[in-house]
Amino acid sequence: MTAVHPKLISVAALAIAALAVPHLVDAQATKAPDPIAACALGSATPGLGNEFATALTQATSAYGATLAGDSTAAAAHAERTFAAAATAYVYGMPQQSLLQTIKGYVHNEIVNVNALATPSTEGVVSPNVDTAYSVAWIDLTTGPLVVNVPNTGGRFYTFQLMDAYTNAFAYVGTGSTGTRAGAYALVPPGWTGTLPAGLTEIKSPTNIIWLLGRTLVNGPSDFPAVKQIQDQYELTPLSAWETGTRTPPVTLSSYPAGKKKPLPTGTGFISTLNQELTIDPPPAADDCALEAMAPAGVVLGHPTAAQEEAADLANIAGVTTPIQEDAATTSAIDAGVSAGPKIVAVATGKLLVADARGNHGWDILNRSIGTYGTEYLGRAIIATDYLGANIPAQGIYPVAYVDVAGRTFNGANNYTITFPRGLLPPARAFWSLTMYDSDDFLYANSLNRYAIGNRTSGLVDGPNGSLTLYLQHAPPASAAARANWLPAPDGTFHMILRLYQPTASALDGAWKPPPVFATGEVLGPVLTGLRASGGRVRYVDSQVAITHITIARGRHVLARFTHRDRAGRNVVSLKRFHLGSGRFRLVARPIGVPSSYDNTPGRAVSMELSVR
Repeated sequence: MTAVHPKLISVAALAIAALAVPHLVDAQATKAPDPIAACALGSATPGLGNEFATALTQATSAYGATLAGDSTAAAAHAERTFAAAATAYVYGMPQQSLLQTIKGYVHNEIVNVNALATPSTEGVVSPNVDTAYSVAWIDLTTGPLVVNVPNTGGRFYTFQLMDAYTNAFAYVGTGSTGTRAGAYALVPPGWTGTLPAGLTEIKSPTNIIWLLGRTLVNGPSDFPAVKQIQDQYELTPLSAWETGTRTPPVTLSSYPAGKKKPLPTGTGFISTLNQELTIDPPPAADDCALEAMAPAGVVLGHPTAAQEEAADLANIAGVTTPIQEDAATTSAIDAGVSAGPKIVAVATGKLLVADARGNHGWDILNRSIGTYGTEYLGRAIIATDYLGANIPAQGIYPVAYVDVAGRTFNGANNYTITFPRGLLPPARAFWSLTMYDSDDFLYANSLNRYAIGNRTSGLVDGPNGSLTLYLQHAPPASAAARANWLPAPDGTFHMILRLYQPTASALDGAWKPPPVFATGEVLGPVLTGLRASGGRVRYVDSQVAITHITIARGRHVLARFTHRDRAGRNVVSLKRFHLGSGRFRLVARPIGVPSSYDNTPGRAVSMELSVR
C-alpha cells in the first residue's frame, strides 16, 4: 500500500472521508477485543479523541486477516506482537528521530552554522530563514557540562534544551534568561555534586540532550556580527570548566551536505529503542505502556550507571544489540513497525483537518507542543514534520496547507493573505511567513526570497494600513504587489507563519492568522451559534469585525449598540439594558470595518429572547 502524504489531501476530502469511517470503525471494534492494554496508547491527543485506539484496532484486524493459515493460538500471538510493535513505533519514533538528527554533529561540542538555510538544505525539514542555528549533541553520562553564552547586546537568541523524549525542558536566552552573559551547568538525572559559584544549575531529565540554538540574522551583511556571537557559545565538561578551560565551538560557513537519515525498521527499530531506554530510562508514567510492548521485544529494564554508560558508548559507535526472536515473531514485529508510520500519518491528517476548521484554514497545534507527558501519538505527529518545535510561549508555528475554502494550495492558482491594520502577527521578537514545497524544503526562486516578515524591507501597505501578501508562482502585475510577493512553487505547497515570543492574544486564540484567499475571492463576516443565557448573548464570528445588535419588543426598539468582535467566540452582556420580563427579538449583523478582512457586511441572524 502506498501512503499518501495526508497534508496534501484537501480539508474537504478528509472531512468527507471522516463521515464515512465511524460506522466501519464501530462495527470492527465490536468484533474484537482491544489488541493491547490501553496504557500503551498513552493519553489522548486533543482533537483526536480515540483515534490511536481506533487506528490500531483496524490495523491489527487487517493484519490478522493475513494469518488465515495459522492456528488460533499462533494468530492471537502474532496479533498481540503486531499491536505491540506498532505502538512501540509511535512511542519510540520521536526519540529515534532526535538521535538520528543530533548524531550528525560533534559529540559534546557546539556546532554553529553561520548561514541561513537554502533550498539545497535537506538535512532538516521546514527550516526557518530568520535565524542561524547552533546544534549540540550533549551527553551527560560522564557528568555535567557547562554552557557559556555571551552578552548579545539585546539581539534575539535562544538555546532550546530537549531531553531524549523530545520535551523542551529548559531554555537559555531571550524570553527566558535574557541576553546577558551567563554560565549554565547541565546536570544529569540523580547527580548530587556541588556546583562552584557563578553557575546556574539546569537539571536534565535525561542523559541525552539536544541543544538547538537560534540567533537572529538581519540580512546577509549581518553574518559577521552573528559569527562574533556564535564563536562565544561554549560547551565544556564541568571538571575542565573549574580549571578555567573553555571548549570553543565549531563554526561552519554553510549547512553540512546530506539528507536526514531514515530510521531503523523492523526488529532493528526495537533494538535501537531498547538501547535508548537503557541510556535514558523512561519516566515512571511510561512503565505500563512499555510493559505492554514486551511481546514486540521491548525491554523495560532498570539499568545501573555502568550499563547506561556502556549503552551510550555503543550508541556513539553506532552499534546495537539485535533482539533474538523466532521467525513468526520477527515477521509480526516487522509488520507492526511498518504499520506505525501509517497510523501517525492518518492521525496527522485528521488532526490538521480538525484544527484548520476553527482557524481560517490554519493548523495552529499549539496546545501541547514541546511538553508531551504520556501523549505518545501527539508527540509522534510533531516529531514527523516539526521536530524541534518550541513550546508555545517561545514560538508558535501556524501552518497552512489549504485556502479558506479548504482547497490544497497549488501554484496554478494565485492567493493573497491580508493582515488588517493593527492586526499583524503579535510577536515580541519577530514574525515571518515562509514558503515550502511538498517535501518540506524551501522553494528555489529568482528572487531568492523564501520568507516575508516584519524585517523584510520595501513592503507596501494598503491605503487603509493593511498589509497584503501575494502568494503565487508567476510575478504579480503591479510593482506594489511584486514588493509583497512570496514566490510559490508551480505545484503543491504550504506555508509556516512563525511568531517568536508570541503575545497573550496569539496564545489564547484571541488573534488568529487571517484566511488565505484565492485571488478575487472574499469572505464576508459570518455569525453562527447565536444564543442567550444568564443575561449574556453568545455567538461565533468568522473574523474580526463589529457586530451591530438591535433588541426590540414588537416594533419598539429598546436598544441598539455595537460590539467589537474577536475572531471566534464572543460574549456580550445585556444586563445594562434592564429589559424586564417578557419576550424580545434580538437581531445581530456583523459589519465590515477596517480591521475586518474585506470590509463587507455579513448576513443578519436573529433569535427570540425570553427574560423572566
